[in-house]
Amino acid sequence: MPDERIALGPEELRSLLAVTRRQFIWDARMPVRLVSTASALGIYSAPPLNVLAFFAVPAVVASPDGTPLDLVVTISSLVSELESASASSRPLELERLSTASVPVTSSMSVAHLPPSDGWQVPIAGVASDLTALVAEAVAEFNARAAGLSETGQQVIADEIWERTAWAALPMRALHASKRLGMLGNDSGRVSAASSGAWKRFTTQRGSVFTRRAGVLPKARLRLIV
Repeated sequence: MPDERIALGPEELRSLLAVTRRQFIWDARMPVRLVSTASALGIYSAPPLNVLAFFAVPAVVASPDGTPLDLVVTISSLVSELESASASSRPLELERLSTASVPVTSSMSVAHLPPSDGWQVPIAGVASDLTALVAEAVAEFNARAAGLSETGQQVIADEIWERTAWAALPMRALHASKRLGMLGNDSGRVSAASSGAWKRFTTQRGSVFTRRAGVLPKARLRLIV
């Protein structure tokens, strides 16, 4: 790993910093999985919203043996390195990142990535139509959860976020995309697709994946920017 470098443009660095800082606030120890091609860098994460998030940007990845990158690191070390690289206008240096282990569990984690094929023809939509659905769900949660214990609030949250929403996606996929800054109140195009137990919600800023409970696939997603 010492000789590996990832060159990113200023806009790509800003985009990665924005999405990783949001998640760093939730859990500084969160493991994130970096994958690459020779011309792109992708980041998978499993924020505490029961989803798998994916964000990719163009990049120049220099590897001594030419193999694609597939590395799990802590989000705190990634944010620190992104900030340092942005301030000094230099490539990311992978030797500065702290590697992390990922326990294999039945919940969403970066240990299990989505399939690379078998996705149905996507259903298309407009972002602003879906932000209204998320706003209604959040308002309902706030009204029903007011004054309840943390356990009671979690029961209400689970009920609301597991509901089927647009394109048969669970509401949590839309909610997570909004919280991650991927879904905006604009005219941007969005899409939804399914592949077996997986569902994918894609916006112009990234993708969120959900998976039917109890399924532990071994496939990984082919990186496409």
